[in-house]
Amino acid sequence: MIARRASRLLRTPTTTARGATLLPRSSARQLLAHEQHVLPRASPVLPPQPWRSFASTSTKHATISKPFLLADIGEGITEVEIVKWLIEDGQQIEMFDPIVEVMSDKATVEITSPYSGRVKALNGAVGDVIRVGKTLCEVEMEAEEGEKVETPSAPNVDSPNAALATSAVSEKAPNSGSASSGEPTASTSTGELIDREVWATPATRRIAREHSVNLNLVPRTGKDGRVTKTDVLDFIAQGSSAPSTTSSSPAASTSSATPAPPAHLSTSAAGAAAATTTVPLTGVRKAMFKAMTAALAIPHFSYSETLDVTLLERLRISLNSHIPLTHRATLTPAEEAQLSAIQTFSPSTTRLPEAERIHKLTLLPLLIKGLSQALYDNPLFLSLLAPSQDSLILRKSHDISIALSAPSGGGLYTPLLPNVDQSSPYDLASQITLLQKTVPRFPPKHSGTGSITLSNVGVVGGTTTHPIIPPTGQLAIGAMGRIRVEPRYMKGSISEAKKIAQGLLDESEVELLRMEPRMLMDVTFSADHRVVEGAELAKLVESWKRIVEEPGRMSGLGR
Repeated sequence: MIARRASRLLRTPTTTARGATLLPRSSARQLLAHEQHVLPRASPVLPPQPWRSFASTSTKHATISKPFLLADIGEGITEVEIVKWLIEDGQQIEMFDPIVEVMSDKATVEITSPYSGRVKALNGAVGDVIRVGKTLCEVEMEAEEGEKVETPSAPNVDSPNAALATSAVSEKAPNSGSASSGEPTASTSTGELIDREVWATPATRRIAREHSVNLNLVPRTGKDGRVTKTDVLDFIAQGSSAPSTTSSSPAASTSSATPAPPAHLSTSAAGAAAATTTVPLTGVRKAMFKAMTAALAIPHFSYSETLDVTLLERLRISLNSHIPLTHRATLTPAEEAQLSAIQTFSPSTTRLPEAERIHKLTLLPLLIKGLSQALYDNPLFLSLLAPSQDSLILRKSHDISIALSAPSGGGLYTPLLPNVDQSSPYDLASQITLLQKTVPRFPPKHSGTGSITLSNVGVVGGTTTHPIIPPTGQLAIGAMGRIRVEPRYMKGSISEAKKIAQGLLDESEVELLRMEPRMLMDVTFSADHRVVEGAELAKLVESWKRIVEEPGRMSGLGR
């Protein structure tokens, strides 16, 4: 009887409002099971399934996270230091928006984004060192049509078996990086094993490793519980690298303790040692350390001379009164009208950008121009030593680097003045003005390496110094001291004064030895003795000296 009722229900169609025909099979089976007092069949219990990732064709709402890698910025730079983040985590950015300001041993530059999207994560804090090819940040963006999106397949939380699998994964995650026994292996240090779950940048971990600091014991002030470099340095300064003996964590039981100071040390000495702070070498100072270490492989020899820049200074004063209208920082209304009239007949005559305009001409552009003239007669110094160190790379252009200090002790940089042989002293002054305003963020054309470097240490003080050749392939570097005024015998009296000094002439036989004040400057050049002979460096310096002391030669050479 019951079976016949169920059979009729299974065969009886139900018509919906839209005319569709449905067969209520599930209702019939439930009724049959109820009247026969039979429980519905239960779903089979499946074992916990691991999480899987499956590829699905993205839609217009799908997103994808792309890492923004630090690209090679040239000049052999392998790593940079983060100076300032220009974005925040979660910020919406557009393509070519500035992302971060980084500093290398060459310059400080801004890096722009190649993507448009939302910043997902910043990899590193200010002061951290990032190597080329590593991730700077991650950008989340809409996936394009046909692009594959990796989506985690989450278990069904309504299923008891799925909940069990989730629980098992959660319990296993903290120890996933260690061995099943929980003991460190012989090839893995305890600090590395314990610190693996701590959020910290590679630079911070390096400092901690160098000072045997367990990152689990360092108080954290960074975002999302991150251990910062400052946290580690403060921890080291407090002398707290030894773990507490009352801690019950495995980190405390396996970390090595900091040895106590010897008993023979006085209390004041121990206190002074505890008050010291270890500051790592970063940025420009770290780059300087590496460069000067490499420079030790270069056998240096030096040549010094004194230059009389009196006539060159008089030329500077004259040229300063005739700065071209295109180069001047300020123009009177009459000068603006004059420049406008010139542009009417010569549209290509344009005024320089404001950052390149000069207020006055200094001696430095004239000295650089004079050195360029000396290079014509000494072409060896237009070449660079090849990286293989078995040949020379000869340049046709006169590319001279100058040394500039960044403000607030930000390091020493050597930007490039390209094609000095084709530039006037006014052009050089404009370029130097721009470099002084932009240090250390130099324009690309000034970021290369010159064949020779000139350093004006005289602006700081001192008369003589011995410069170190940078390991860039340059064969020589020169340093100029402070200009000073001293009395000197006039040319007509020099020969007589020499005879008196030799005892060949009695002073009473000379009516008057004439002297006059002269502007003098000491210069010292260092050269790579593997390539340059002593006489070759002396010839370069003496050629430069003659041009500087007789500045009319610069115009007479016609170049």
